[in-house]
Amino acid sequence: MVVSRTSITIKRKIFKLNRFHLQHKPYSKLTQQQLQLVSEFNDRVKSGAIKFEIVPCLCGNTEFDLVASVDRYGMLQNTVLCTKCGLIFSNPRMTTDEYVNFYSTDLYRKCYGGDDYIELYKAKFTLETGKHIFDEINKVKSITKRSIVLEFGAGGGWNLLPFIKAGADVVGMDYSPTLVNLGKEYGINMIQGSLSDIRGKFDVIILNHVAEHFLDFAGSLKMLANHLAKDAIIYIAVPNILNFGMGQLQNAHTYYFDPKTFKHYCNSAGLKIKHVGSAEVIHMFGIFCSSIDCDYSDFLQNHYEEILKSLRYTRFKEYTKLFLENLHINKTALAIYKNLFKK
Repeated sequence: MVVSRTSITIKRKIFKLNRFHLQHKPYSKLTQQQLQLVSEFNDRVKSGAIKFEIVPCLCGNTEFDLVASVDRYGMLQNTVLCTKCGLIFSNPRMTTDEYVNFYSTDLYRKCYGGDDYIELYKAKFTLETGKHIFDEINKVKSITKRSIVLEFGAGGGWNLLPFIKAGADVVGMDYSPTLVNLGKEYGINMIQGSLSDIRGKFDVIILNHVAEHFLDFAGSLKMLANHLAKDAIIYIAVPNILNFGMGQLQNAHTYYFDPKTFKHYCNSAGLKIKHVGSAEVIHMFGIFCSSIDCDYSDFLQNHYEEILKSLRYTRFKEYTKLFLENLHINKTALAIYKNLFKK
């Protein structure tokens, strides 16, 4: 449950490097149009035109360490680390209405992808894009002509193409009218809508890089679980924050999970893991079923210390990189550095 008025305490700043806190130095290389959109967004944040809310951690804790004050694009967004369970998340964050507007107007995609973001998405309409998702799901539950599949947060529905080829009945849902219409142009059954607009039961529900955007994480997963048919599964892929770097931070991401917090908070929402693995090198996925038999009581004991240790290692790498950059070393030396710290 989202709480809009909560008193929180920031105990320390983990990273003090400018790239984690200065809005005019985005980590990602942006076009002039993107820079303008980010600047306008930040001006609206500072003026109070965009509303934010303060929230407790999913564990209920209200004491945090500050990780960063901006995201990879230089957008104003605090990222914090819970000093109790070790969850990393955005706090304060935009309100529900602000996020809906951010997604449905496509400001989200224009800031992140630039003017030609539609062309980038058109390139995704191949069988290869969703092949990994199809293959992993098919290991747990065979996809046949009788399968009914929903992808929520589907973009244009490109991940559904392998399921369509297998004969499954598919539905793709997304906030973006632009991408929903794009998917329809490719013959995919697309619907514009939110969680409350979902109707019916499904054998497979796909959340591919969607769950990290939820404001009410447990509540949203429970709503989706209500639409699971008997013996159905839900596929959830999220970034793995153990591969931490400034490039992972986006203001649209409300939560950043590692394998332990991912399993813990999915379990707390009534989902039992059946299969887990890595995706796209630095990300992870889990395939779950709905279950009342989920034991997660002591799963995150001492986890804050584990995550803090991981972040300190990242801090050491960042300072080392900055030191080498200040020495104006050549590209070969930087390549050696990247290889040494490759996870």
